[in-house]
Amino acid sequence: MKKKLFEIQTVLHKADLIYFTWNDVGGTYKVYRDGHHLYEGTVSEFSDGDFKHAKLYNYVIERVEDGIVIDVIALQTSAFAEQKNKESPLQSLVMTTIVAKTQIALSWEEIKDVAEYDVYRNGTHMTTAVGNSYIDRDFSLDEIYTYTIKSKRSLAKSEERFNVFQSIVSTVFGLLNPVSSKAEAAIEQFSVTKSIAKPRELLTPVQDRVRLPNVDRWGFRYMTFLQDDWVLNPNLLSRNRYFKGDDRGFDSNGASYRTRVDVELAYDLERSPLTFTRDVGPSIVYDAFKRFRKQATASHDGITLKRTNHGEDEAGFHLLHAVGNPLTTAPEINYEVRAVMRRDGTFDMTGYHDQAPHHEIYLMRGEENEWKPIHQAESKGLAWMSEVIAWQYWRISNFE
Repeated sequence: MKKKLFEIQTVLHKADLIYFTWNDVGGTYKVYRDGHHLYEGTVSEFSDGDFKHAKLYNYVIERVEDGIVIDVIALQTSAFAEQKNKESPLQSLVMTTIVAKTQIALSWEEIKDVAEYDVYRNGTHMTTAVGNSYIDRDFSLDEIYTYTIKSKRSLAKSEERFNVFQSIVSTVFGLLNPVSSKAEAAIEQFSVTKSIAKPRELLTPVQDRVRLPNVDRWGFRYMTFLQDDWVLNPNLLSRNRYFKGDDRGFDSNGASYRTRVDVELAYDLERSPLTFTRDVGPSIVYDAFKRFRKQATASHDGITLKRTNHGEDEAGFHLLHAVGNPLTTAPEINYEVRAVMRRDGTFDMTGYHDQAPHHEIYLMRGEENEWKPIHQAESKGLAWMSEVIAWQYWRISNFE
């Protein structure tokens, strides 16, 4: 008979319950949540009803024999949100991450009408899953892993922002835009990313863990930019034939941009202030012979930020962005971000944006003094800023 592995067996989510079981391989079990001891016994199951909805919780299950921790499982999950945000479907998506010596397992709440999910590990495509889970058994205990689950859905099936009429308009856009297929303009894209610390660190017994220093400072940066030096106006009838681009690729310190937003959260200062700065780059337009016509800078009034507080040492923000072109009638650059950046070093961010221009998001933690990219999306052309075109949805969080 094959020996049972010390692994999670089932995880159940209900509106007021997180319940999970694990293989009973003998001994006494201890369960911790965010470092607090909640259970000890020989029964291989645990239920939790004392939580906030949609918040991520870290559980540790220890197997003990003769007073010594023999094995450990680390699990991160959340409860179902009481209310779903239809405009941002990934915001309340439940994702469960399980780390054991023998597996890294991911499961996620199904996205309606999504048929399959592409799973990537550290940028490498691992598999295309037809279900809503993935188990990795070929990994190192001493390597950091980032898993991304990508999926697509027809705009006609979306319940979030669009209806069938707008989907038809998107298809018409595809027919008129020679660079894009008619189907592509009507496809929503979803990306869910989980950054996981070295498994060996996550599987250290709670009492043996070295307390990590608090993350007293968080930095967040979001920029939109035009990659090309010259950008052709999609309105062929306009006298403004070319716009000046930013002539660069992804760069956390890019000096030229359409818009830039910086947020700093200082837990080490009284009342943990959150500082918000916003800037809009100048718009410059040229005629068909690339002769200068005029220059103007759009207002930054369409960039707004509201602080959100989720508990002690748990703060974040809700960022909305809508900035247009001051030189011509054109759609605005639209995006939204909701973020929580905790003092213990964990974060959870989600948002959506137009598929033009380029979008780049960076994060800085504590004393790192280095921006790390958390989301980058290439432009599909200025015509993709139309409100009838499908958006990109993204979410990223960490487990450590």
